[in-house]
Amino acid sequence: MTMKKLIFSVLLVSMQVVVLAQVSVTSVSVLPGTDKADFYHPAFAANGEYLLLTSVDFQGLTKYDLKTNEMTKLTDAVNAGYAPQISDGGKVVVFRDVEYKNNRRYTSIKSINLENRQVKTIDKASREMHAFAFVGGKVNIASKEQIISKRLATDIRTVNTSYIVAIEDQSLVLYTNNVRKVLNPNGNGSYIWPSVSPDQKHIVYMSLNKGCNTYVCDMEGKNCVNLGYIAAPVWMGNNWIVGMEDKDDGNQTLSSTLKAARIDGSLTQEIPTPNKIVMYPAATENAIAYVADGAVYLIKVEIR
Repeated sequence: MTMKKLIFSVLLVSMQVVVLAQVSVTSVSVLPGTDKADFYHPAFAANGEYLLLTSVDFQGLTKYDLKTNEMTKLTDAVNAGYAPQISDGGKVVVFRDVEYKNNRRYTSIKSINLENRQVKTIDKASREMHAFAFVGGKVNIASKEQIISKRLATDIRTVNTSYIVAIEDQSLVLYTNNVRKVLNPNGNGSYIWPSVSPDQKHIVYMSLNKGCNTYVCDMEGKNCVNLGYIAAPVWMGNNWIVGMEDKDDGNQTLSSTLKAARIDGSLTQEIPTPNKIVMYPAATENAIAYVADGAVYLIKVEIR
């Protein structure tokens, strides 16, 4: 069966089950050119106009324009693809750059202006890996229990409170303005994959305490909702999470599907794809990008 026929079959199946689904698939496509570049870990610009793509080990960043299918190499920096941040209008990208001196690892934070391609160092190289986030037109960097703010962009939205969520010593930590607080909603243990909702009202994370489950809590670390196992969860709007439900034999991944859940825990569902193994999705309220079969796929969705 050709890829076009396979995608068409998936769409037919998804249309048949849409009556029961809250998230329906309207189209599935392979992004042209991505099957030749070995891309991983997509990230959407907030305006939905482009994706950032990187390698399997997070080296480098490439901009993929979703209107023109044009690809632009932004940097070859080591670790640049690990949780890059994009200004609201998509004009500025902030990323990490890792270098080694005398067998010691140093991480700096840099920005690139996509209009003039100017690169700036906004946090000099250090032995620590600081968490950072765009808040309005500023980049806030969590450094030594305080927030360092630097204005970089003019394509901003109004933000009343600045939040940075991070994992430090396996704990879930929230920086609010200039206050650091260890949340650990599920008690002491290990936490991974935290992120703040677009409306800055909730946090999603995976807790490795007593199993591996994904939770959503409020900004105080309270009112936790268990969404079950959803690996690499990301926000799909403010009320939905999407991630992977993967299975392995201890050595390799055997299957991996897209799984979506409402943050109140009232509904979970599989998002149909033409692939057996889908990896590390990114999402907006109307689209999901993921990697499968050596290419990047784009799904258009409607949420009821």
